Amino acid sequence: MLFQAPMILLFGGRAENRSLEELVPDTGMHDSIESKVELGVMGAVLDGIRVLDLSTIVAGPAASMVLADLGADVIKVERLGDGEDGRAMGPHRGPWGAYFTTLNRGKRSIALDIRQPAGREIVLRIAATCDVFLENFRGGKASALGLEEAVVRARKPDIIYASLSAYGARGPDYTRPGYDAILQARTGIMSVTGNGDEMPIRSGVSILDMGTGVWTALGVLAALLERQRSGKGQRVDTSLFQTGVMLMSYHLLYRQFAGVNPQPQGSRHTAFAPYGAFRAAEGAIMIGISSDKAFRRLAEALGNPQWADDPRFRTNLDRVRNASELDRLISEVLARHPVSHWTAVLDRHDVACDPVQTPDQVMADRQVAALGQLESIQLPGQEGALLPRLPIGFSRTPAAIQGSAPGVGQHTRAILQEAGIADSEIEDLFRSGVCEASPA
Repeated sequence: MLFQAPMILLFGGRAENRSLEELVPDTGMHDSIESKVELGVMGAVLDGIRVLDLSTIVAGPAASMVLADLGADVIKVERLGDGEDGRAMGPHRGPWGAYFTTLNRGKRSIALDIRQPAGREIVLRIAATCDVFLENFRGGKASALGLEEAVVRARKPDIIYASLSAYGARGPDYTRPGYDAILQARTGIMSVTGNGDEMPIRSGVSILDMGTGVWTALGVLAALLERQRSGKGQRVDTSLFQTGVMLMSYHLLYRQFAGVNPQPQGSRHTAFAPYGAFRAAEGAIMIGISSDKAFRRLAEALGNPQWADDPRFRTNLDRVRNASELDRLISEVLARHPVSHWTAVLDRHDVACDPVQTPDQVMADRQVAALGQLESIQLPGQEGALLPRLPIGFSRTPAAIQGSAPGVGQHTRAILQEAGIADSEIEDLFRSGVCEASPA
């Protein structure tokens, strides 16, 4: 599908006219995008790809969110009634939960009871029309439901079967339950997070859920590319456990090279100094120095050029060994002025730094605006919300949020019809409680 002004995008199965200004915030990008529209080169990367998504909560929906923003038609299978568990994760704006709203934007929802044989049969019939089957069941549950790879592939031989789990597709912990924080503990991430003088703490963002979602989407894209060459589908397996081990790469090598386990450093880094967050007269500022030249610029900016020739701080190794004393000296200087003063001074001296910002400050950030990183979407029946776009830029086929998150079963009837199911059978499915439809 090529975009032509006015742009026609599909939102939840219906076409809506949207102006260029509605699609892209006023960030100075309109002129370049207008030229691409005129040339007829804009389109969705995954236009024509259909994904059947049986995943819930965060990691699986994060994977299908990436695919949806890239233009895939993502069909989200939810249980009858209140839908998937992610809908209950607050805070809420009306019925829309914060997690669910961002991770399920632009998808279509079908409400099915997959515990019933008839419900599982509907899943398989829809899968036969899809390119990708995504699930994040606990180990062994897909087989117990009769939705394992072999069964799905029997209906669609070239399908990409993507399985996202807590601990991986095999091994002694295959069937164990697991969540982001649990796996942060298991993979060692919590052992290197925090200040070391308190109980281990998790990262403040869901790094394993979101990270595994991205790895899953990457695996699916690679499998789709390979299918173009071979004509064959394959299985893609990812897990929070494997993502955590991958993120620990530096720390695992640290243990091997140094012979001791790395310890929590707070905002510091074991390889560089100074590197960390410092209190100013008002607020906090993060400073990162990765070379001796950069440290000399920092010393000059802080009015203490002699630090660069001090034997304690002359080289990075010297500074790492004497990091506590160096941090004390820097803190004494920074305490004299607010963060805004120091960011201006350090910018003039080409020193890497930034204020430690809160979410409200991030949403008002000038660079966020310049990149058009946040997009406003409408929430049915509620005030709209700003959602982050995918952090990927395409010169010809830009990704875009394809609409708001769906209501439970909002697209049930349309999806069943697309799967070739007759209207009379659809009515029987509704009457028997196998399927459910709800208004937008």
